[in-house]
Amino acid sequence: MKNGKKQTRLSGVERTDQIYSVAAQMICERGFDATSMSDIADAVGITKAGVYHFIPSKKELLFAIMSYGMDTLEAAVIKPAREIADAEQRLKAIISNHSMLIARSSNDDGHSPVTILVEEELGLSPAHRRKLRQRKRVYVDLIRSTLEEMKAEGKLKDVDVTAAAFSLLGMILWVARWFRPDGKLSREQVAEEICKIAFGGLLQIQANGKRKNTEQTE
Repeated sequence: MKNGKKQTRLSGVERTDQIYSVAAQMICERGFDATSMSDIADAVGITKAGVYHFIPSKKELLFAIMSYGMDTLEAAVIKPAREIADAEQRLKAIISNHSMLIARSSNDDGHSPVTILVEEELGLSPAHRRKLRQRKRVYVDLIRSTLEEMKAEGKLKDVDVTAAAFSLLGMILWVARWFRPDGKLSREQVAEEICKIAFGGLLQIQANGKRKNTEQTE
């Protein structure tokens, strides 16, 4: 009997990752307050005591999930963007990569664990909330400084860069609300469309990176 179980038993790291993944999905679907540790244990297939063996508390679980979300965002979006010298191309990479990240993590019901970063912050302890906000601020500052560079280069419409930065983030994060993996648009097409809207509308810049000549009518 033990030998049979050993073949399917997960390592501590694998079990913790499983708990994070299942909990993130349940929190997305039900909300943090409506998701109990017992619910998570049942979904994972272990006892409630088993969950507490890996996770000390529900708040710690939420912080761990949100920290993992930030780690993913930094690896997939922030770090690659910082390697791009040209501000216009950097902004395009930020919008495209972040949109793709959210689309990739969305399931058939439209839920995305990435949205926990925005929606469930109040479930954190004050200390954890401060840590997460500091990490989020780094990302917002990257977008804002990129827009400021573009504005200095004469490539940006006369808009407030802070308002523009949060507007872009809102548009990207909302992808989780409407994107469906089996829908009309693929993940790549979603990223492309978001870029078109941002560059062609809000910023009045064509998606190919060239400035529109608004004085030319022909």
